[in-house]
Amino acid sequence: TVRVIYDGTSAHANGESSEDRQIGTSAFNSSSNDNAYVGYMYGATGASTYVAAHANTNDSTIKTYIDNWYKTNILGTANEQYLADNVFCNDRSLSSRNPGTGAGMSNTYYHWYDWPSPILTFPQKNDAFTVSDTTNGNGALTYPVGLLSTDEIVLAGGWGDSNSGNYLYSGQKWWASSPYDSRDGADVRSVYSGGYAHDYDSVSSDYGVRPVLNLKPEVLKYGDGTASNPYRLTESLDNSSSSESGGIDTGD
Repeated sequence: TVRVIYDGTSAHANGESSEDRQIGTSAFNSSSNDNAYVGYMYGATGASTYVAAHANTNDSTIKTYIDNWYKTNILGTANEQYLADNVFCNDRSLSSRNPGTGAGMSNTYYHWYDWPSPILTFPQKNDAFTVSDTTNGNGALTYPVGLLSTDEIVLAGGWGDSNSGNYLYSGQKWWASSPYDSRDGADVRSVYSGGYAHDYDSVSSDYGVRPVLNLKPEVLKYGDGTASNPYRLTESLDNSSSSESGGIDTGD
């Protein structure tokens, strides 16, 4: 599939800082006082086991925010036919160095605490969010929309230092989907305003939200990905201008 990220109600040049490049701001979760809250969906707070804390029972604050955007702008429109059901990763696998238990408010460190080389595989099926695909994912989503993982952001050039040339740069701080730790409360990775994912924050912080969709590969039949000739669904440029649902960026 072709993975695309929300990039505003009009086209933006690479390196342009604009709040229009996100749908708004939201906390990742309403509270940070439990390991469960690092989840895009989460289980029981105060749980005594990892499995109970990280069950996909409750919607996170940011999932609710994104689902509401989807319902307002995409659900029931002709554009739904172009979307594919592919995995969104919320990797809650534990760190190899200092894992903890992942339950309650125990000191817990997740995969991204290790600062590994980025991967595009999913260590745990429970963390591979899909709608109906239960072969490759968990089938827990209501709609085929989610967030980028830190691994994807790093592979796009967003790591370590400010980089306004990175195509994911927006000049804003926005949420990734990768848990980090729970030393002083549940923390998830975010993308710094400089365009890199070298940051992590309390899930109760309020940052930008950039929904991600997967398009069927045959959809982007026209265009070459430049600003003057963007990838689009129709041959005519007159019919390819961004609608209320917003522009997209493929990174190609």
